[in-house]
Amino acid sequence: MTPKLSVIMSAYNSSETIERAMNSILNQSFSDFELVVLNDGSTDDTESKILSFDDDRIRYHRLDHAGLTKALNFGISEAQGAIIVRHDSDDWSESDRFAKQVEVLDGNPDVSLVSSWHNVVDVEGNYLGKKPTADNDVSLKRMLRRRNPFCHGTVAVRKSVLEAVGGYNEELLFSQDYDLWLRLAAAGYVFACIPEPLYNYSISPDSIAKGWLKLAYASDIRDSVANPDGQQGFSVSGIAAVSDRRTNSLWNYALGSLALDDGRRGRALGYFAKSLVGNPIQSHGYMKLGAALLPAGIARFLARRIKAGMESNDKR
Repeated sequence: MTPKLSVIMSAYNSSETIERAMNSILNQSFSDFELVVLNDGSTDDTESKILSFDDDRIRYHRLDHAGLTKALNFGISEAQGAIIVRHDSDDWSESDRFAKQVEVLDGNPDVSLVSSWHNVVDVEGNYLGKKPTADNDVSLKRMLRRRNPFCHGTVAVRKSVLEAVGGYNEELLFSQDYDLWLRLAAAGYVFACIPEPLYNYSISPDSIAKGWLKLAYASDIRDSVANPDGQQGFSVSGIAAVSDRRTNSLWNYALGSLALDDGRRGRALGYFAKSLVGNPIQSHGYMKLGAALLPAGIARFLARRIKAGMESNDKR
């Protein structure tokens, strides 16, 4: 019997986390799915961890190491479900995630992609903060003009629309999701987001540092999608290395931002101070430090004014 949805998970040297990820999928309240696990040439014992599961819904593929983008396109081509659910091997989902996303897609035939808010956790699974985002198509696409509004692993999307736009751009070894959402938006597909955290996204100092550098390519990716040549107009194969000092500074900045957004102002101050010690010339660090020092009401007012100004500029 054909499953309603296919969960696509690519894993590379994920032996420490993949069992937690797979358990969170296999224990979902919604059970009409297959789990397509792609072992992208791991050199640790990721494979033995995957094979330790005895569940008929798992479809396992061992691939030569070619990177996330190609693995995902292969997984989509193998998927039997009409809905594709993304999931990373170092994260985990809340038990009702699939049920709630299927409910949105079944109840709204015009919606092609639905994500959710997510919690941010460290590699041990400790809670660091919550990341909300817009919950309607207009606002999500407005955000998309500046940055990626979706955590990749939170997304459920109809397979037919992925096929219609050609899947992920295999010239991109990172930010492939941002490129894909931009192309879906340009094609007129409708987005939605469930306004509650249904996914737990794991971060580390290394992932934060790499993510910060990837932001430098965001405008190039947006320009590429706008070009007549579409996804063939731009490629990125790697990013520069980051020093340990800057990595530590960016990590503390990220922890401070999460704490500030979560209302933990004292904790945020400590992290921003550590970040500035590591990199005293970063203007955004001083801005966040100042925000943490302001009374909560004033900080919220300024944040709303800044956000309104940015959205006003987007409409012009």
